[in-house]
Amino acid sequence: MKILYLLFIIANSEKIIRNINTPSCMKCIHYKPSYYSTNFLASYNNCNKFGNKDIITDKISYDNAESCRSDEKKCGYNGNYFEEEKNLGLKIFTHQLITNIPNISSVSLIVIIIITNIYRSK
Repeated sequence: MKILYLLFIIANSEKIIRNINTPSCMKCIHYKPSYYSTNFLASYNNCNKFGNKDIITDKISYDNAESCRSDEKKCGYNGNYFEEEKNLGLKIFTHQLITNIPNISSVSLIVIIIITNIYRSK
């Protein structure tokens, strides 16, 4: 009897996940991760859809993605301006590559120094 009860519980254990159908910013074409951090999902990343242009310097400062989702006049909770990023894997790879350029450069320089020292000693 206990086995039937456990099977009944397992069969009827439907997951209830809030926000399951709400699009996430990281999968949007407007999501712009900060190149000062290797964290693609940092809370201070920006949204390219919203921002302000400095009329003196022409520099555009983009709004924080989290604040855009909190403001119903912008993207809002439901992601009103969400457009799916078709190449998300490439976007993440590019971000990781760019943010790790200092590390890659350092390692490359060390390898070059080691190789040149090996060939000089021969």
